[in-house]
This record gives sequence, structure tokens and C-alpha cells, in this order.
Amino acid sequence: MKKNNKYNLFIETNKAYNSCKMMSLLSSFTVWISIAFLLLFPLFGIGLAFFAMCFLCIGFKKNILDCLQNKMVKVENVFNYYKKSISAFCLKISSILITMLWSLLLIIPGIIAGLNYSFAPYIFSENTELHALECLNKSKEMVYGYRNEMFLIYLIEFLFVCLIALFFSSLLILLNYLVVMPVWLNLTIVVFITMFIFLVFVFPYFEMMLANVYLKAKRAQEKNVKKSNKTVSKQQ
Repeated sequence: MKKNNKYNLFIETNKAYNSCKMMSLLSSFTVWISIAFLLLFPLFGIGLAFFAMCFLCIGFKKNILDCLQNKMVKVENVFNYYKKSISAFCLKISSILITMLWSLLLIIPGIIAGLNYSFAPYIFSENTELHALECLNKSKEMVYGYRNEMFLIYLIEFLFVCLIALFFSSLLILLNYLVVMPVWLNLTIVVFITMFIFLVFVFPYFEMMLANVYLKAKRAQEKNVKKSNKTVSKQQ
């Protein structure tokens, strides 16, 4: 990947993010507050939250795609895929299981598998008639040639999480000189604040960056299909 491609990715994402920052932040907040609410349910809270997360995240990703393509976006659109909740759940479980199976071999194959299936939710959001394995296979085809960009995005995202956690951990260490708090309370505060800031503010930006790469891969694939169709028609 050329250096200018890296910079272009950040420049394009910044432009898109600035134009629809509020909508992406509200969409992200709506998704995660809904999941947090479901976690409060006794006994089945975690299961319900995970199940809802599968289709809510699809709706969120579709909102991001629509933002990038200058389409009409509404916060409530994150709930649009509840009728496809079973399919969204199957897609999520399938990607997790396949990635875990590859991870049993070595870490690197697991990372590559995770990267290969990164486009699957975006594909499903635009093609809900596709089955889970079809989305995963299509994602694998589209990601080829863009793995470096995808890996860079996930790496920077991970570093952001570490920096946020480090910053608030440092603040709590200083605060403990004034008010001594138990270790478990310090950890809980750091985890809660880090997760809140990441999911509501940082996550939408990096999702927009991933969606940007997806749209670029999609356009390249469509261009190749048209080119191959022209070649076939000429041969005939």
C-alpha cells in the first residue's frame, strides 16, 4: 500500500466524519445504550444483548455507509434490521466460529481470517437476501488486496483504546494519593470510562474508515466485473 493511499484514507474519513459527526455519534450511542439496557434483564440479559447487538450493529454500519454516500440517514434506522435478526445472528456466530477455528492453528491465521470477514456486515446490510456463508465468502473476495489497510485501521483503533485506558489509569493513580480506593473500584472505573469513550466517540470514526475501504473495494470489484463482461462479449 502506497503512503498517499494511507493519507487519502484518513483525509476522506475526516471529511465524511465532519459532515455527519452528530448522526454517527447518536447512532453509536443508540446502539450501545440499547445493548446496555438489555444487559439489565435478569438471567437472559447477556444473551439478549448479544442477540440484539448482531442486528443493531448491522443497522449502524448501514447508517455509516449511507453517510459516506450522502444518503438520508436517521438514528432510528439502526433498528431497521430487527426482522433479519436471525440472519444477522447467524452471520456473527459464523464469523466468530470460523475465526476461532483458524486461531487454533496460530495467531496469524486467526488475524487473517478476522480481516477476511470484516466486510461481511456491510455486505449483509446492502444484501439482506444473502446467507451468512455467502456474505463471508463475498467479504473474503473483496478484502483481498486491502488487508494492509484493514490491519492498520484495527491496529490504530487498538492503540487508541490503550491510550484512553492509560490516560484514565494515570488520573486515578494521582487521585489515589488524595482518596485511597480499592483496586477493584479503580479497575471498574477505568474499564467503564474507556469503554464508554471508545464505543460512543472513537468507534464511529474507525467504523467510517472501515466503511470507506469497503466502498473502495466494492467499486473496484464492480469495475473488474464490468471489464470481464466486456472481454467476454468481445470474445463472443
